[in-house]
Amino acid sequence: MRRQGSRGFTLIELLVVVAIIGVLSALIIPVIQTAMQKAKQKATMSDISILSKAIMSYITDNGRAPTSPEGEVDLGSEIVGQLNSLHIRPFAITDRWSNALCVWTGLGVGGVFGIDAEEVGIDDYVVQSLGRDGEDEGYVYNPEDPDSSLYLVLDAEDFNRDLIIWNGSWIRAPRVGG
Repeated sequence: MRRQGSRGFTLIELLVVVAIIGVLSALIIPVIQTAMQKAKQKATMSDISILSKAIMSYITDNGRAPTSPEGEVDLGSEIVGQLNSLHIRPFAITDRWSNALCVWTGLGVGGVFGIDAEEVGIDDYVVQSLGRDGEDEGYVYNPEDPDSSLYLVLDAEDFNRDLIIWNGSWIRAPRVGG
């Protein structure tokens, strides 16, 4: 026998609930995806800073930058062996999007990203992440306006931009606090 007062949901009520859940998820999912990409970008910047500090430590110990493959770094690269043999703290050779980091050292820095070859020495280095898409954006450094290399993260495409550090200073990175 059926109790009075207890009834199930109507089809309309269920459809309204499903529609509300759909609207909420459509609003929340992009925010979550952006937050995840921002976290990857910040973690990659941290990884690049750690690698940069390892290179600076090597330079302090040896008076010159370690040998670099002048481009993508892999586990067999000479620079990895040189840094691992002297420095305890581990460092990444890929960014958080699983793309290989690129490194140039010494006189090999000249001409990279438009850096004047006459401005570099044996103790210079550059580390680059190619961003989420893994493609070089063709960035050229402008020493007359270094702030022009900083950018605001306004949409998902901005995570495709390169992250570049030269001798411990960011020359291509998101603008902080803007």
